[in-house]
Amino acid sequence: MAKVAVIIPAAGAGQRFGGNVKKPFAQIDNRPIFIRTIELFISRPDVCQTLLTVAPEDYDVVKEKYAANIMFMGVKLVRGGAERYESVQAALAEVDEAAELVCVHDAVRPCVLDTWIDQVFEEATKSGAAILAAPLAGTIKRVAESGAIDETVSRAGLYEAQTPQVFRRDLLE
Repeated sequence: MAKVAVIIPAAGAGQRFGGNVKKPFAQIDNRPIFIRTIELFISRPDVCQTLLTVAPEDYDVVKEKYAANIMFMGVKLVRGGAERYESVQAALAEVDEAAELVCVHDAVRPCVLDTWIDQVFEEATKSGAAILAAPLAGTIKRVAESGAIDETVSRAGLYEAQTPQVFRRDLLE
C-alpha cells in the first residue's frame, strides 16, 4: 500500500460562491466544510500526512479558531498563495519524505465516497497519476463572440475533472 500525503487547498477566494464567508468556512450542520473534507482522509491507513493550505490573511484566524480540530486530526497548516498552484506548491514543500503519492483534494468537496478515493489511489499507485472525473451529462454548446449558438458539441468522451487528483510525488514535483 503506497503512502499518500493529502493536500487540501482552502486558500481560494470563492468569488462565485458569494455571501459573506469564504466557501471553505461555510457551515454544513454547524461545521465548516473544510473540516468535513479533511475527515475523508485522516483515518485512512494509506494516508501518512494531511496538509491544509489557507490564504495568508486567514492563517492566524484558522490557527486560533480551529486549533483544537487541526491538532486532534494531525493536520499541518500551511500558508497558501494567491493562486491554487502556489498553495499546492507551498504544501508540497512540506510533504513528508515517507509519502510516495500526493493527493490534492479541494477543501470544498466533502461529498466524495470512500470507494472513489480507493479507486483513484489504486490507479495512481499503478500508473503514477489518476483523477476523479465524471462524464459530462449536460448539453454543451459552442457560442460565437456575438452570443449566438454555433453548434451543439458532442459529449462523447468528455469528462469533468474533479478531485481527488493523485500523483506520484516526483511527477507532481
